Amino acid sequence: MSSRRTEAGAEKTYAAAEAWVNCALRNDGSLFTPGEPIWTRELLRELHTRFLNQPDESKRDFFEKLEEQLRNSPAEVFQLMGEVMYVHYLPLTNNTAHKRQRIQQVLGWSPSPVQIPDYLAAGLQSKLINIGAGATLRPFQVGTLIESVEQWKGLGPSERGRILDDPWEFKNFLFTRQFNSQLLVKNQNTGAIQRDLLLHIVFPDAFETIGANRKSQIANAPRFARFIAEGTADIDRRITQIRQGIEAERGANFYFYDDDISPLWRDGVPNPWDEFVRSAKEYIASGLLESNEVEYKVQIGQRLAEAREAVLADADDWPRLVKRGIGGNLINGIMQSRFGNWIDGEPEDSLLALQKIWTEGNSTVSQRIREFCDILPRSAISGSGTRMNTVSVLLMGLDAEQFPPFRVTVFNQAYERTGYARPEQGADEAGLYEHALGFLDRFIEEAAKRDLELRHRLDAQSVVWGIQQGPGPILDDGDDDKENSESEPEPDLYALARELYLDESFLKKVRQLLEEKKQVIFQGPPGTGKTYVAQALAECLAGYKERVMLVQFHPSYAYEDFVQGFRPRNDGNGFELRDGPLLRAAESATVDKNSKHFLVIDEINRGNLAKVFGELYFLLEYRDKRMRLQYSDEDFSLPENLYIIGTMNTADRSIALVDMALRRRFYFVEFHPDKSPVKGLLRRYLKGNSLETMEWVADVVDRANEQLGDDRHAAVGPSHFMKQDLNDAMVERIWEYGVLPYIEERLFGQGDDRMGDFALDKLRGIASLDEPAENGNPEN
Repeated sequence: MSSRRTEAGAEKTYAAAEAWVNCALRNDGSLFTPGEPIWTRELLRELHTRFLNQPDESKRDFFEKLEEQLRNSPAEVFQLMGEVMYVHYLPLTNNTAHKRQRIQQVLGWSPSPVQIPDYLAAGLQSKLINIGAGATLRPFQVGTLIESVEQWKGLGPSERGRILDDPWEFKNFLFTRQFNSQLLVKNQNTGAIQRDLLLHIVFPDAFETIGANRKSQIANAPRFARFIAEGTADIDRRITQIRQGIEAERGANFYFYDDDISPLWRDGVPNPWDEFVRSAKEYIASGLLESNEVEYKVQIGQRLAEAREAVLADADDWPRLVKRGIGGNLINGIMQSRFGNWIDGEPEDSLLALQKIWTEGNSTVSQRIREFCDILPRSAISGSGTRMNTVSVLLMGLDAEQFPPFRVTVFNQAYERTGYARPEQGADEAGLYEHALGFLDRFIEEAAKRDLELRHRLDAQSVVWGIQQGPGPILDDGDDDKENSESEPEPDLYALARELYLDESFLKKVRQLLEEKKQVIFQGPPGTGKTYVAQALAECLAGYKERVMLVQFHPSYAYEDFVQGFRPRNDGNGFELRDGPLLRAAESATVDKNSKHFLVIDEINRGNLAKVFGELYFLLEYRDKRMRLQYSDEDFSLPENLYIIGTMNTADRSIALVDMALRRRFYFVEFHPDKSPVKGLLRRYLKGNSLETMEWVADVVDRANEQLGDDRHAAVGPSHFMKQDLNDAMVERIWEYGVLPYIEERLFGQGDDRMGDFALDKLRGIASLDEPAENGNPEN
């Protein structure tokens, strides 16, 4: 009896799993560098500290968060995490290139990166199990793997050997674990599918490649009751008896999802592919497939093939042919316009990008997609789904039958209807398209099983498009079809608040102020985090940092620098009219009118504001009005989706007060150590970074600010000490060379005797006076 899968390449996957059992469970070795100690209790504890005890609940990509969590780790920790990801991916999805790329990505963060050996890379070629929506729970699954093995390392060698000799003892160990990490302590079963994966790769002859829910259906199916000779509540033991009974009747090497086995345990639950293929047959029978879906896509493919030849030859008319080629309803009209604008504005970059994706060679299609997307700026087209929509249409210039168009909403609907797994959360453009092509190949297979022939992927995609979206070939350039782009990501202010150690309610209040007036100024003493918060909030609300422009004012900054003015030509021949950051930001916002764009002005009050802003004083207040700028013959208005965040240092006495005209046009948000959001910030930061032993620094800062008295603009800000490697020696340096000179400048003219009150040792002593003595009485 065996529950091993028999697909092509599966034997290499099982060989890789056996190698991991020997090196990691029986010993403390390494998969990628045999003989080196990598799967050790000490290194697993390091992952526990950095990954499991630093959960990131934001909606960012798993790997983006993981890179931050592992930053500055020893090389061995990066290698261990890479090997953890290898074991996690080993039985999943047959998208070999994607699995390998993700694992190598983690290994590449190391100061001494290693490579996946070829024989282990071959083990990634097979798919043993489909975990469906569980892919969105990857942190918990990976965490379950790490903490399970960490606890395994607490066993003695003889105990480990005994358990590895008995599959049921191993299951007992695995399913009786109680996790204590911050990630899993309240999510004991969120990553439970990882336990089922481990059961199978460690004991492939004893446990199925099926998740717990489906196992329960199989174990309790009425039609299989006759195979249960020994009464037991253990689902896996019941399935073992069922498998033995079925093998006795029909032979070995079957899968519970086989067409002749699945109906016996589904007990009336229809196979979703039956309904989907039935709908496909009805659509094809209507006669609409060729006329409404396939023919016009073939025509677009032919136009793009002509454009491809021009691009590869660098012919003069390539821009016109490319823009003509993407015309139609496959790409939203707005996106067509943005892509065309990019070609016109950046012809060299766009030509290079098109050559990357259209030059056939040794590179895979996924590699070419990623190379193209590395060049295509998100300021032109944003959102992975929207970008891949455009890229997929360009790929039709290679072979429309093999590389059909992609639209994220259409495929998501098809995944839902068929029960096909969604792409993993945070998948890039190539990942989305690889997944979609995998779905089309599966659709062709399922259709063939049900007597429906689909000739190629374009047929399959066209049927999906037809039954999901309805017909409608539109070939006119400039068609403004319904927006098919991926929706803008919702700003995750909760995650940003955690990152900045601020209250979420404060960030929501600032967002409300921005929506009402379009421009705010953060004002307060230095070191209170005004600039850092301004940039982080702008990027969060905009969705992408490419939509945020940063400029810093200074006394010599002029209207010509900020708005528009004549400047010397680079070749030295005269002058030319150049747009400043304000007009460039306004242009980006105008082109991308469905997104928020931000201009962050640091030290806004260090410039002569009346001269720098000029007629913008009027436009800041009246966004719906237009007026002619000083150096332009055309009327100009500030777009509604351009927001301005300024920062203002109130401690600088050399700066005149901001005039009332500007105050009327901005909301002002206070950043002061004694008020929210800055009050308590340093303590929250120290605690959040496991620097509790340095909390005395917050006491010292509070005491210094009390000594400074009523001068609210003289306060010492917390940012001086928000360092992840903060220690006593560093505090002494910061205090002596950063804080004391600042305090001395604030106290200028008040006598030298006050400076003694701000000695660091004295402030530390003063801070300790508030603490009760051991006998419960205040110290004398």
